[in-house]
Amino acid sequence: MPTRLRLRSGAPIGTLPVDAERLGPDSLAGRARREIEGMPILVGNRSERLGDLFEVGGDGTDSIEVEGDLSRFARLGAGMTRGSLTIRGSAGARAGSGMRGGVLRIEGSAGDYAGEAMTGGLLRIGGAAGDHLGAPWPGARHGMNRGAILVGGSAGEMAGFRMRRGTIVVCGDAGAAAGCGMLAGSIFVLGRLGAGAGALMRRGTLVALGPHQVLPVFLDAGSGRFPFLNLYYERIEAAGLRLPEGVRAGRYRRYVGDISDLGHGEILALEENA
Repeated sequence: MPTRLRLRSGAPIGTLPVDAERLGPDSLAGRARREIEGMPILVGNRSERLGDLFEVGGDGTDSIEVEGDLSRFARLGAGMTRGSLTIRGSAGARAGSGMRGGVLRIEGSAGDYAGEAMTGGLLRIGGAAGDHLGAPWPGARHGMNRGAILVGGSAGEMAGFRMRRGTIVVCGDAGAAAGCGMLAGSIFVLGRLGAGAGALMRRGTLVALGPHQVLPVFLDAGSGRFPFLNLYYERIEAAGLRLPEGVRAGRYRRYVGDISDLGHGEILALEENA
C-alpha cells in the first residue's frame, strides 16, 4: 500500500514557495506515519511540520502518492534514486531535478526546469511542461544525461538545452530552440517544432513528426526511411502514448548540422508534415 499525502485546504503556505525535495521515496521510505508528520519542510524561509501541510496515510513505503495543487512546490522528486512518486495534480519548478532513478509521475502540468540535470529514471508529465525541460544546473556544461522524460502536452522554450544523453518525448508542441546546444541523445516532438530548433547542436537526433522549420545552418542530406526509429516508437507506444499515423512507414527528410559548430547532429523530419 503506498504512502499517501493529501494537501490540507488550510495549509500554511499562502503565496510562498515550498521546497519539496523531501517528498519522495528516498526521504520517506521506512518511516512510520508519525515520523513523516513531524518532518520539517521549508515554506519560504520558515520551517513547517509536514503534517501541518498534509494529511498523511500509511507508513513509509517506496511508493508515494501526493494529492493536491502543488504548483508552488518546487523540486518534487529531486534527487530520486528509487521507488515511485505520483503527483495527483500539478507540480512547481524543478520537478525531478537531479533525478537518478525511480519513476516520477505528474498527472497535471510541471513548471520550468523539470528534469534538470537528470542522470536516470523516468519523469512522466501528463500535462504541459514549462521552459528549459531537461536543462543543466546553473553554470553546468551539460543538461540531461540519461533517463527519459515523457510529456503528454506541450513543452516551453529550450527543451533539451545542452542535453548529453537520454530521451525526451513531447506529445504536443515544442517551443523555440528545442535541442539548442544538444550534445547527444534523442528528442521526439509529435506536434509543432518551434523556431530555432537544434541551434548550436553538435550531436544527437531531433525527430519532428509535425510541422517544423529548419534553420539554414542545417544541410539537406536527402530523404529516406530510418528503421532504427521503430525501436523508439515501440517504447513510446508501450508507455501508452499515441503516435501520429504514418510515422513507421513514412519517409523522413534528414538535415545535418549545426554546421556553424561541430555539425554532426541531425534533424529527421517526417516529410508528409513539412
